[in-house]
Order: sequence, then structure tokens, then C-alpha cells
Amino acid sequence: MTNINNVFTHLDKVFWPSEGYTKGDVIQYYDRISNLILPYLKGRPMVLNRHPNGIKGSSFFQKNVDPNHLPQFVRTFPMRAKSTQRTVHYIVCDNKQTLLYLANLGCIEMHPWSSRIEDIHKPDFLTIDLDPGRRSFEDVITVSRFTHDIIESAEGKSVVKTSGKAGMHIFLPLVGKENFEYVREVARKIALRINRELPSLTTLERHPAKRGGKIYLDYLRNSIGQTLAAPYSLRAYPAATVSTPLEWSEVRKGLRPDQFTIRTIFRRLKLKDELWNTLIKRKNRLQKISRRLD
Repeated sequence: MTNINNVFTHLDKVFWPSEGYTKGDVIQYYDRISNLILPYLKGRPMVLNRHPNGIKGSSFFQKNVDPNHLPQFVRTFPMRAKSTQRTVHYIVCDNKQTLLYLANLGCIEMHPWSSRIEDIHKPDFLTIDLDPGRRSFEDVITVSRFTHDIIESAEGKSVVKTSGKAGMHIFLPLVGKENFEYVREVARKIALRINRELPSLTTLERHPAKRGGKIYLDYLRNSIGQTLAAPYSLRAYPAATVSTPLEWSEVRKGLRPDQFTIRTIFRRLKLKDELWNTLIKRKNRLQKISRRLD
């Protein structure tokens, strides 16, 4: 493990009781995967999802930290919260030391914003989060493929990854010139189009009890302060699954999210390497996509 000026604690604490994975395994994982996950974290505020006693224990989200009680290598970003009119200091994960510091805090999952602090009100990704409800993963695959086709028909380019749980995350890389409101409106148009074509499978209903078990097309993630698990983030889920970038050709019958775990992901990376590195360089211009959707 990387030798850094940090003290790791309670490494033997079991975080996944069924599998026996420990907090030390989480830190070792992020040490090994750091060169792949850090490009998706650098320059972005982080919402900490802390599981101090593992996936069966209580967990909590943390936004604000005290900058005076952090190691020197940890950068923070201050932002005034509209709801409280107080300044929130977010951690920005710019380096491996910070990544491992977060893992040591019990952050099994890494949740960055979709915008960078240099231009915090303009995201550089549009996201569609497919929340499966009571539908099978095969239904999620069907909706994912349909979403891809709609975006392609509007001359857009998308990338896809497993959520690491039972859903899928679809991303459109952006130039970063549009604000959250505009990006969210285009995401809503995409979601409406999907729902119009697949009404028996999908819903835009925000309240889980009213979704009828359908796949929720969550376009509201495209709002300031909202996050998704980063590519290569572990998930606090059985088997210690990993949110894994895919080729679109892999999104087909037989795909399972539990194929990609803390133990299997590195075998995959020997075969596939980092899939998004080239793909996310193809930036979408939302005005053209919006016009074609209209």
C-alpha cells in the first residue's frame, strides 16, 4: 500500500459480514484503483457517504467538514447553501492521499458532483439514472438500450456504467457551457421520450410508492449538489460490487451487475483497460440534441 502521512485505523473491522471484506480491503482497493477513479473525482466537491460500521451498520451523508481539522493534503471548496445561508465546506478529492483518507473515514462509496469547482454551476455530464424498482435487470438492460438509441437518434453520444447495485447510469459528456437548469431540462426531454415509448416499463414519478414497481427515469440528478457513485466506486451492497464502465455492446442479455466486484474488477481491467478515457472526450452540444428531440 502507498506510504503516505496518514494513520489508517481499525483495518480489521468487517464491512461485509457475508463475504468477510474489511475496512482494510476498502483502503487497499482504492489504493489500487486510484489512477482510474481519480480523473472522475478531481476538482469536484464530494458528498461523503460514510459507513463507519460497514454495510449492515448505520450510514450517513456528510457535506460539510471543518477545514481546520483536516490533513494539509485535503483541499476544500466553500459554498453558501441557499437553504441555510451558511457556508458549506466540501472536500475535493484531488489526490490519492485524500482518496485513502476518505476510505479511512468509512466512505465505501465515492460521490462527486457533476460539475467542477472552476465553474460550479455548469456540469460537464448529463446523467440519466435508471432506478429499477421491482423490475428485473433484464428490463433495465432493455431501457438502457432504448435510451442509447434515443440519444443516438438525436446525434448525441453516451457512455454507460453499472450503478453497482441493480440499476444503470447513462452519461452524456458535455462541453460544460450550459447551466444545471438547461441540462436538467434536456435530460427531462430524454426521459419523457423514453417513458412515452416504454410506458409499461418506466415512470417519471418521484415518489417510490407511486411508481408501481416501474423503472424510475431519474433526470433530477442533473441539479446542483446532486451526486452519483463515480465510475469504479465500490458500493455498500452485497458482494462489494463496483460501479463499472461498460461498452454499449456489453449491455445485453446475460449482463449482471454482480459480475464486477472488489475481487473481479482487476481481472476485467487487464482485458478491457479504462473504457471511458477516450469516449468521454466526445463532448455533446445540448442545443442540437434538444432541437432534435423536439
